[in-house]
Amino acid sequence: MTLGNDSCTLVMKIELITIGSELLSGVTLNTNAHYVGEQLGRFGLTLSRQIAIPDEHDVIISTLRESLARADWVIVSGGLGPTNDDITKNAIARLLDRPLVLHDDLLAQLRERYTRAARAVTASLDTQALLPQDAEAIPNPVGTAVGFYLKQGKATLVAVPGVPREMRPMISDYIAPRIAAEASVKTVTVTWSTTGFPESRLYEQLEPQISRHPEITVAFLPSTLGVRLRFLAGGDDARARLARWCDEIRPIVGEALYSEIDEGLPVVLRRMLLERHLTLALAESCTGGLTAKRMTDVPGSSAYVLAGFVTYSNEAKTDLLSVPEKLIAEHGAVSEEVAKAMSDGARRKTGADCAVSITGIAGPDGGTEEKPVGTVWIACAVKGSETVARKLHFLGSREMIRERAAQAALNLLRRQLLGLAE
Repeated sequence: MTLGNDSCTLVMKIELITIGSELLSGVTLNTNAHYVGEQLGRFGLTLSRQIAIPDEHDVIISTLRESLARADWVIVSGGLGPTNDDITKNAIARLLDRPLVLHDDLLAQLRERYTRAARAVTASLDTQALLPQDAEAIPNPVGTAVGFYLKQGKATLVAVPGVPREMRPMISDYIAPRIAAEASVKTVTVTWSTTGFPESRLYEQLEPQISRHPEITVAFLPSTLGVRLRFLAGGDDARARLARWCDEIRPIVGEALYSEIDEGLPVVLRRMLLERHLTLALAESCTGGLTAKRMTDVPGSSAYVLAGFVTYSNEAKTDLLSVPEKLIAEHGAVSEEVAKAMSDGARRKTGADCAVSITGIAGPDGGTEEKPVGTVWIACAVKGSETVARKLHFLGSREMIRERAAQAALNLLRRQLLGLAE
């Protein structure tokens, strides 16, 4: 949901064409469209149209022809690789009547990269250094598919690979900033990260301020991990107005706000644990190690994450975490008592300063009238403090319940470290 005055986002027409039959069949999720829109949004720009088309020569040509007649910028994603279904460059060359030209400097760079990686240099590598005449290359720091800019009349055509890890740095580091510079967009954006409050609650709290400040564009970006809040202001005094806006709403968002930049909760916890010289252990049942994975996805996590236990069965809870069998028999595995015993056991077994635990019913089966699917107990034990636990109930698929449970457990740790009351 986006609110506010977004007239500044209509500076120019930008169209995105994602190419790949796998995108239309459902085999591959079209994450590129989401990413391009998100990166343009950093500069107050928005896509005027987004089209997904198959790997068919005539379809690519006709779609490009229509977009170039309509838009100021046309971004094409996909079909720049060396295989026989990578036909985007040939289609562009045919449509614009520009021959493909071998760039010796690009070829030398690609061969050097292959040599450093101990990969065999094949003839197919030469095709990667072919670009339409007068095209300007876009660096690809992680792959061999070379992107390029090409001016055609009033429009600029941009071609990037479809592989997300190759496309993303091109968009974020080169293309989005260049489009913004050409558009002379004077905007400032801020993205806050929140968790624990649903989108509806945040909107109800912020709606009066949003109504009083139509000059600020507000976007609510919900996910299973929480709600990201994106604020945008335009004009010469955009930075000062956005700072005043943030000062006004910070107390309203309150404890749900865990970062004033666009970053995940594990990154925030990394700073908090390192600053406090604390270590962490994790004990998980229904999340199956997801919480530990998220924490150890952060580089340098070995400095503070000591261990993670996946105690899926009752026997594992008893054997690995010393949860008393009697406790499980009396209260059930999904209970406050067992959740606390799991976090306390993880601390004792590892010597960690902190521990979080999760036990619940992720479904789709296993629920009861007393404990329906989505029932989750989380607990947090911090050295020198009383172990706390919370009962939660999540809706959604098994995957969504697990993701929300892991996020809630990490947020409970954050709140305990900050001394926030439960």
